[in-house]
Amino acid sequence: MPFALIPPNLDAWPPVWWVGCHGGAGVSTLARLVGFGLDFGKGWPAVTPAMPVANVVLVCRASASGTWAATGAIEQWRRRSGMSGLMTVLGVVAVAASPRRPPRIATERLHLLRGWAPQVWRVGWVDALLAADDPRDVGAPPDVEALRTEIWQKVHTPPEGKR
Repeated sequence: MPFALIPPNLDAWPPVWWVGCHGGAGVSTLARLVGFGLDFGKGWPAVTPAMPVANVVLVCRASASGTWAATGAIEQWRRRSGMSGLMTVLGVVAVAASPRRPPRIATERLHLLRGWAPQVWRVGWVDALLAADDPRDVGAPPDVEALRTEIWQKVHTPPEGKR
């Protein structure tokens, strides 16, 4: 994943940076359905010591190529190759690539990711989103509502010892 610069016109620091592991991961749709954070596209936020910690949620498709890209992104984050220590990856969201079950290789990679990433969430297929101009017109399905609640709690609950 290439590094990207933070847009200079942010009014407030976003609670979450939604980052795609590859093109077509569903970042824009997911960010709009969740309703908070910044869709950062396909690059790591470039943060400096003067900035708050960037809470990143990686997004991939639950497909062979999508989970491969997520594996690479998590490996890059774990090695901190060229990135700031002021970035926390909250987890990986695997968005269904179709209404069918994901291929076995994708399921196996997601299982591996559970051991490397702080969290792995799965979001199911929503056929109605294909015909929606704005995903908010369809509404957030229960798995996205659960994701929203869990991530909101993660970014707004002080760490142990700092309460």
